[in-house]
Amino acid sequence: MCEVQSCQSQRDGSSRELWTILLGRSALRELNQIEAELSKHWQRLLEGLSYYKPPSPNSAEKVKANKDVASPLKELGLRISKFLGLDEEQSVQLLQCYLQEDYRGTRGSLKSVLQDERQSQALILKIADYYYEERTCILRCVLHLLTYFQDERHPYRVEYADCVDKLEKELVTKYRQQFEELYKTEGPTWETHGNLMPREPSGAQPSPGPGPSGSRHEAATPSAVHWPRRHDLTGAKAPEA
Repeated sequence: MCEVQSCQSQRDGSSRELWTILLGRSALRELNQIEAELSKHWQRLLEGLSYYKPPSPNSAEKVKANKDVASPLKELGLRISKFLGLDEEQSVQLLQCYLQEDYRGTRGSLKSVLQDERQSQALILKIADYYYEERTCILRCVLHLLTYFQDERHPYRVEYADCVDKLEKELVTKYRQQFEELYKTEGPTWETHGNLMPREPSGAQPSPGPGPSGSRHEAATPSAVHWPRRHDLTGAKAPEA
């Protein structure tokens, strides 16, 4: 039977969870709780999209040697890594977080999914959506902090300001550098990201947009891969005091 480890096996939990907390939609509402969450996550916010690393042989070996993760989850994690161009350990952590937060089936149904190729592919695509939401939530959180850290009416202004103080020295430089790098990154292909990526017709050019490694390209047939919608990052409202 496949055991589903806690999402807390990911270094600091999910970025979506932090986003929910900052919006005041979580049970964590006390000032000391907000301060603790920001202290736990600020390094990830500073890293931005660079928090997610590319695959590496060393990371793959660590996944294979990890006795705390069931073999079927390891195998699926490695497939996710190939498809997303994501670090193998982070891919397994992403899978664990998805299973805890978004998966609606039972452990028994998960076992059946992992044994069926079509269902496994569908699960990988859902996890890809979850991954892009995680990336978006990092940016949402940073924008939210920058929007409200000087707003005297915001109940978490002091906590936000303390976090921004940690970010401000390197934030602009780091974000500008990573966006320049990501813009130059080539889009994913069937050859580089596996057979879940649709084959492009001869001579077709990828359409612009964020691709699996955060690049400026999407697959040529987005209906085959469910890329995330572009969200309005400015629509967040401050939680009520």
